[in-house]
Amino acid sequence: MLRLFWRRLAASALTFPTLRGWGYVAAALGASAAVSLPLGLATGFFNPRQRVRDTSLVLRVSAGAFVVPALLEEAVFRAALLPHPAVDPAGALGPAAFARAAVGPLALFVVAHLANPRPQSRAVFQDWRFLALAGALGAACSAAYWATGGSLAAAAVAHHVPIVVWMFGLGGWQRLGFDRQGGR
Repeated sequence: MLRLFWRRLAASALTFPTLRGWGYVAAALGASAAVSLPLGLATGFFNPRQRVRDTSLVLRVSAGAFVVPALLEEAVFRAALLPHPAVDPAGALGPAAFARAAVGPLALFVVAHLANPRPQSRAVFQDWRFLALAGALGAACSAAYWATGGSLAAAAVAHHVPIVVWMFGLGGWQRLGFDRQGGR
């Protein structure tokens, strides 16, 4: 089983989206935003008045957030656990079969957020609103992964963009217990 996970991970790391594939990533991001923005705004989880304007901080944290959590989580919950065209039989790659295969990893993705080790952030990661938003994000990442033929890069970008928007444009930085300058 581990060999299968490693083969999928390697194949997904070597699969880069075409221009059309990036269009699918944009569509997945749009669909995710169509669900997440109304939910986050209506429940007060998003606060567009709490923005971080320190460009240096935004760039530094955004670069790190691409690696962890975006790339790392997508390597685990999409690349290793989902079928890849270069590794798995063709029957596992149709839309219905892929959607069925994505349910378990999506559930694991959401549940894994409950185990956040940072005490200041634990309440955020256990909030039902965050978990619902994580589910929408995970579904969008799965869709981007499938639509691009199993691209880890596509799934990571689909994960990264909403994180940066939430953290720096919708109050996530403050909700996680950081001040505007990056302290606690």
